[in-house]
Amino acid sequence: MLWETRNHNLRCPPAGCREQTKSGNLSQPPTADNLRGNSGYPASPMRQLVIFATLLPLLLPIAARADLQQELMQVTEHLLMDGAGQLPAGGVVNQPEIIADFYAGNDYQPAWQDREQVRGILDLLGAAAADGLNPADYHYPTLQTLWQRQYEAWENRDRLRARFDVLLSDGLILFIRHLLQGKVDPKQLDPAFNYDRLDFEPGRVSESLRTAIATGSVFDLVERARPGQNFYLQMKAALAYFRELAAAETFVAVADDVVLKPGQSHANVVPLRQRLARLGYLSAEAPAGSTVYDDALESAVRRFQRDHGIDVDGIIGRQSYAFLNMTWDQRVDSLRVNMDRLRWISRETAEDAIIVNIAGFELYYLRDGELLWETPVMTGTIEHQTPIFTARLKYLEFNPIWTVPRSIIRRSLFPAFRANPQYAIDNRYHLYDRSGRQVDPRDLDWSAYSPDNFPFRVVQQPWANNALGRVKFIFPNRHAIYLHDTPAKALFSRSSRAFSSGCVRVQNPFAFAEVLLNDPDNWSLEQINALVDSREQQYRVYLQREVDVMLMYWTTSPTRGDKLQFHADVYGKDAAALAALNAPPGRG
Repeated sequence: MLWETRNHNLRCPPAGCREQTKSGNLSQPPTADNLRGNSGYPASPMRQLVIFATLLPLLLPIAARADLQQELMQVTEHLLMDGAGQLPAGGVVNQPEIIADFYAGNDYQPAWQDREQVRGILDLLGAAAADGLNPADYHYPTLQTLWQRQYEAWENRDRLRARFDVLLSDGLILFIRHLLQGKVDPKQLDPAFNYDRLDFEPGRVSESLRTAIATGSVFDLVERARPGQNFYLQMKAALAYFRELAAAETFVAVADDVVLKPGQSHANVVPLRQRLARLGYLSAEAPAGSTVYDDALESAVRRFQRDHGIDVDGIIGRQSYAFLNMTWDQRVDSLRVNMDRLRWISRETAEDAIIVNIAGFELYYLRDGELLWETPVMTGTIEHQTPIFTARLKYLEFNPIWTVPRSIIRRSLFPAFRANPQYAIDNRYHLYDRSGRQVDPRDLDWSAYSPDNFPFRVVQQPWANNALGRVKFIFPNRHAIYLHDTPAKALFSRSSRAFSSGCVRVQNPFAFAEVLLNDPDNWSLEQINALVDSREQQYRVYLQREVDVMLMYWTTSPTRGDKLQFHADVYGKDAAALAALNAPPGRG
């Protein structure tokens, strides 16, 4: 399923697996015996010289190894001098406190003495782009240079080795950290974000890495840090595909000078076919050169429109052209941003959860880790955006009242009431003064009030046209946001559904209530409808088990098939997220 989490299996480093020795090292030191030629004869004088040069590091006095230990001590202590993580010989460590704790706990011994393991980690960091991350953030170019220099230079060799060891540790830990919780700090982009992020306490992190090194499970540690949702794997595969396309060909926009309709014949149909084939909506057997907009092409266009949040009408107009001409690089950027957004919450997703994708106007209900139910939703307008946060769903309320927020009173209701006080009566709005006494809007001197000094509390009573519809789903939060029914159901036919004042309107709320309550003997769909129809008073039902509600913003999202949906960036959040993702990592 699209939200299912796959098992984390131990993976070998890109360099491949080899049998590990009891000492934990994968490669044995060279000896005269294993450097002897295949003939069995003693090595030539030149070969003996090579053997001596190879064995020389092993023959160096213990003091030389102590020099490396002393160098590591000086390097790590220098990191904490000004809190900036500066290395004495140049370069910056991103996590100075963790690195200092790690080497202190390791008695300032080098952590990376297994060359095969080091090669594997270098390959791992070099492949960070496959997860939408930047290898340079993990010192990869510097490490590549140092990896060569430390085996070529005798002068300052200990300093080079110490610098390499520290940067490799820092790069690996930061890579794991970014896989676990994302690179970008979401609170810097959206102050409402309140998901718990993993606490990288230096002692725990350094101990975990030391244990992984000792047990030969470093690569398993990395793999377990990577999000396991199929959604993440879909995005990762798509990222590789669009990068290949971007590298292989120059993107050419489909001409948008004509609206294409089924049955037409036009030259623009040819590039349309080519684009849909590249995106996987037309098979290779389809007539690529045909200028006729036939039934097979219409079917492909409709699938494309559905997956891009466009009105599914088969007509190629402004919206369809915009997504058809979304370049390969733009799709790469979208995938990178949304992979990081998923990493923000990948450890938060409970077995039972309600996930709302604000940008995709969809709600997903997971039970026991499986997608059980989904429905279209409406979210906040650009001016009144639905915030990104999480809370716990506690109860449902049938036939709800609506206490109208002051902002809506000022913006909408006060002008309507002043123009026609009967409007309040007809739409069952009750007005209460500061003492709690109900007042009749027809008796008020409306000329004495303005939107800013209107002193009355406005509460809409339960009825069919209540703004919240016939049921609301409450997860207490400081934003006064909830899920609810709506009388404006016609708006669900629109592909872009940013219509609310911030709350989330659910298309099929009674079916959702039935699934949530999960009690067919007492709360079947028929019983819910009967309850709503038989009374116009509030009726509250508490869930037997509270459910996490997770409001997120993904401009790329999964489908039930193997396709991904690309959505319009309705709130304009992607640019800031991409800039933060491309920026150098912060200190932590």
